[in-house]
Amino acid sequence: MTPLEFKLIESLILLFVLGIIRYVVSKLIVSRYRRANFDITRKQLTIKVLNILFFMVLGFCLAVIWGLSGQDVIAGIGSVITILGVAFFAQWSLLCNITSGLILFFNHPLKIGDYVEIVDKDFPMSGRVENITLFFLHLRNKDNHVYTLSNTIVVQKTMRIMKPEEFFEEIEKLDEDKNTPGAESALD
Repeated sequence: MTPLEFKLIESLILLFVLGIIRYVVSKLIVSRYRRANFDITRKQLTIKVLNILFFMVLGFCLAVIWGLSGQDVIAGIGSVITILGVAFFAQWSLLCNITSGLILFFNHPLKIGDYVEIVDKDFPMSGRVENITLFFLHLRNKDNHVYTLSNTIVVQKTMRIMKPEEFFEEIEKLDEDKNTPGAESALD
């Protein structure tokens, strides 16, 4: 058997073993999320992080199998992390949004589908949470417009999680105010 064939076989075995490990761990995560009754977005994000970790381990192991020394691989990873660190430091707001996104994801009672009111005297807003991403929260208001709020703002503002009935009562109240005669003259 040639060294090239041996490396190919090692690579295939590694891919097979890591694939099985990834499959088992993802099934455990899914069952844990079902028992805890977490929403699907958290499960999807956790699976994405698992996939990233899987490919990082796979890349590191393949690099070692194919002849790169551990020092070369660690030096390459260190260089990439340094570049990312400088980029994040240069974009401080980006780092704040990522951190706020993680806080919203893991430690905030807010979840997709909730009706919320942002308590702010300058720019009050209420609506249904459509999506929470790593950088933004998407909020659909009463007029069916979707607003994108940075996670930093969402974490800094006081929010009230509303019952759906409260949200829809406010919509009905606004509709009644619009249909009341003389309502336009009060605004003029």
